[in-house]
Amino acid sequence: MPVTEFAILPLTHSLTKESPTLPSGLIEKLKKAKTVLETASKFPFRFSQQVEDPSIIYIIGRWDSPEAHGKFLPSKENQELLEMFKDDILTEHEDPGKKMQMYHLDVDVFEKGEERSVFTAPTISCNRHFVPKDKREGFERKFGEVKGLLEKFTKPFQVVGGWRIEESEDKEEWVLFSGFESVGHHMEFAKTEGFTKYREIVGFVEGFEVRHLRILEV
Repeated sequence: MPVTEFAILPLTHSLTKESPTLPSGLIEKLKKAKTVLETASKFPFRFSQQVEDPSIIYIIGRWDSPEAHGKFLPSKENQELLEMFKDDILTEHEDPGKKMQMYHLDVDVFEKGEERSVFTAPTISCNRHFVPKDKREGFERKFGEVKGLLEKFTKPFQVVGGWRIEESEDKEEWVLFSGFESVGHHMEFAKTEGFTKYREIVGFVEGFEVRHLRILEV
């Protein structure tokens, strides 16, 4: 089954919530990158921009396997992309939140189900759960119990998540995508009767990150 590429790219450009518009030149570069990636992988890619910090963009796409992606990385086409973006993307930063990251999830987030794709939602919640290795099984069991509560609230948009494939010190990472009409709509979930039950997953994590994304039309 295909895997999901998940990349977090902090930009060198100064963007804010009040002024989140990407430079036109960067948009053209992203369009080219999307074409190159989709041609190489033969699967769709989605580029999105973080709501909380618009200077961070995300690339989410599919590959047949991590190995297939690995073969692409040293290619001439990818090296040209890296050269093209060298003045646009921060590769190193002292702030962990501004650090470039790229890894794979053991799920095809684009797989079609009964609900509408999360990537068609006006706002996408991207939740990263950091789970101790010895609590992974318990987390999976608990999330299986409460997932329906979130799905009921997010309808008609799907809820989809997967585990980070690459090793990360002594903990696992579970990345969850869910679709909402707005950030405010997501916040309303915390006021529902079912949220008390849903938040029981907190007992299995040592930390988490919640961010909201909006798809870039590139």
